[in-house]
Amino acid sequence: MDPNKEYKELKLRLDGYTKPGQELYRNVLMDILYASLPRDPEVNVLVYNAEVAPKGFTNWHQHNGATFFVVLQGMFEAHFQEGILIQAKAGDVYSEPIAKIHRGHNPHPDLPFLCIGFCLTSPDRDPVSNVVQPW
Repeated sequence: MDPNKEYKELKLRLDGYTKPGQELYRNVLMDILYASLPRDPEVNVLVYNAEVAPKGFTNWHQHNGATFFVVLQGMFEAHFQEGILIQAKAGDVYSEPIAKIHRGHNPHPDLPFLCIGFCLTSPDRDPVSNVVQPW
C-alpha cells in the first residue's frame, strides 16, 4: 500500500488552489469571534511549530492565554480530567481553553502529529505552564 495515498487526508493541503489565470486564493482555515484575547496595551505573541511522535503525549500543561493551533499533519486528541474534549486532524484549526490542565496525544501508530501554534498572552505571563497531573 502507498503510504502517501493512505495518509493524504492526514496532511494539510498547502497548494493547488489557484485556477488558471488566478493569482491568489485564500484558503480560510478559521474565521470566528473570540472573546478571550489579552486586554493589555502590549501582548506577548508566541508562534511555534510542534511535533508529537506516533502514539506520543505532551507534558501535562495549561495555556495562560488565547492559543490556536493549525494542524499540518496527522491526528490529535487533548486529554482533560473530563476525558478527550478536543480531536483534530490535518487542516483543522482548534483552540485549547485558557488555564485548563490537559495533555496532547497523537493516537496514530505511524505518522507524527505536526502543528503550528499561536499563543497570545499578557506580557507578564508565560504562554504555557507545565504542571504535574493533578488527579
